[in-house]
Formats: sequence, structure tokens, C-alpha cells
Amino acid sequence: MDRPMDDLPLLELLCAADEVRVPGELESSRPHEKAPDAVVDTYVVDGGRLLLTFWHDRLHAVIYQTPAESAEDASRRNDRLFAHYGQGDGWTEILDNGFGKTYRRTDQRRFALWSYVMDVATFGTMEFHQVMW
Repeated sequence: MDRPMDDLPLLELLCAADEVRVPGELESSRPHEKAPDAVVDTYVVDGGRLLLTFWHDRLHAVIYQTPAESAEDASRRNDRLFAHYGQGDGWTEILDNGFGKTYRRTDQRRFALWSYVMDVATFGTMEFHQVMW
């Protein structure tokens, strides 16, 4: 059975902004709260929302606000997302703060956050992470 989690768009970080294609409706576009020279576009997709952060005309972060219906669905979705954004590299858990987990890709070029409380997953570049925090 095909589930919305299986159809979530997988995007390429650092892709040029004009090359990003999201199969969803643009809901809003606004400046990033912590990086005024970045823009966050919010798209409505099957299963929830995607927030895409563009900085210097490149995609630097993707937030999947796509809560799963079950722990099994969340695990399968996360396995798929971590494999895609890992691009063959593994992930190391850096922190579990009781709300979510922070990860770094083994090459230290990407970060991931997973809020298990809200079931929201974020993938981004470390370059933008340094600006954002």
C-alpha cells in the first residue's frame, strides 16, 4: 500500500533555487528569522508541509513537517530521508535533548534534526547551520 510518506519529495541540498521543483502548492515565502538574507518558502504537500530555506540562491535546508500516523511509518520515512540526505555517508547522533535528536553526517557537511515529540525532520548544510545558530 502506497502511503504519503513514501511520496515525500527528496530534494538536493545546494541545488540552485531556480532548479528546485516541489510537487505542492506554495503557501508562503518569508525572510528567515535568524538569517535575514535567507528566504523560507513553505509548500503544502501530501502529508503536511515542506519548508525550504534558500540562502545565496541555493537550497540549504529542508524541513519536513509531515507527521506520520504510526511509529512504523515515522521510522520508514526517516530511514528514507536519512539515506537520501546522507548520500552514502552515515549519520552520528550528537545530542538527544528530550525533545528531539541532532545528527551530523560523518563528513561533517550536513546536519539533521528530528523532533520525535512533533515528528518533524530537518536536513541542512553545516554552512547554513553556522549562520542560523
